[in-house]
Amino acid sequence: MTPEFKKIGLSLALSLIANSAIGAAQAQDRPATSGVTTLNFGSSPDPEPDWIVTLGVGTEYGPSYEGAKRTGFSFMPSDLSIRRAGEPDGFSAPDDGFDITLFEWGNFSFGPVGNYRSGRYLTDDHRLTGLHSIVSTVDAGGFAEYWILADRLRTRVEVRQALRAREGLVADLSADWVQPYGAFTASLGPRVSVGTGTYMRSWFGVTSQEAAASPFVEAFHASAGVKSFGAMAALRYTFSPSWSGTVYDGFQRLVGDAASSPITSRIGSRNQNTVGLSLTYSFGVKFH
Repeated sequence: MTPEFKKIGLSLALSLIANSAIGAAQAQDRPATSGVTTLNFGSSPDPEPDWIVTLGVGTEYGPSYEGAKRTGFSFMPSDLSIRRAGEPDGFSAPDDGFDITLFEWGNFSFGPVGNYRSGRYLTDDHRLTGLHSIVSTVDAGGFAEYWILADRLRTRVEVRQALRAREGLVADLSADWVQPYGAFTASLGPRVSVGTGTYMRSWFGVTSQEAAASPFVEAFHASAGVKSFGAMAALRYTFSPSWSGTVYDGFQRLVGDAASSPITSRIGSRNQNTVGLSLTYSFGVKFH
């Protein structure tokens, strides 16, 4: 797979939204003539910042497209979060989308979420000849999560619609057991993913015209339903208040029409495994 910088546009958009929110919140507490922002890039966050910003970058090795047997590397931003100074650095699984919490009540929270959706191209595998390409796009939707056991057992659902309408909607359900061990934080939990008919036809359907143009697949109609079951395991190490690194392994087993599709059964694989490594840096933001 050709390396691509995933989620960049979404990261920039969320950064602009977050920065606007910061500015609005601080405007009430400072004179109109002030507003100089200073950033601390030292070995630890500013001891008295107004906000803590966390940025991350990572690399993954996995299928070149959903349902693919061939694998490759990709590089992408892995984290973007802004929290008030004094708030704990909350848990986030490697496969979580970029979200903004709008409402929080006890152990429950929800808000908007976005993510990057990679595409499928003939360059990924010559056996895709005759099949339609799927253009990379951005998802947007909402998330909700609930901690059944505070700081230990989290459940989460994300529902995201591709900004390209014909790419469809997906719903990802997950649960994670989170266990700290000193500077380490381990997490493990199951995953379920559901796709609408539009999504399933786009990724796994084959029209009669495409089947006639391809020597590898036959016509296939894909319907809405559960497309995969899986699990995600991650281990995070906190080097300092500013630096942390995470290694993870995510596995999905395609099921139903996603598995029965000739795109998967003849060209690709039902088993989709992705391993990754990310590094994050936190710094203080202070307003004068």
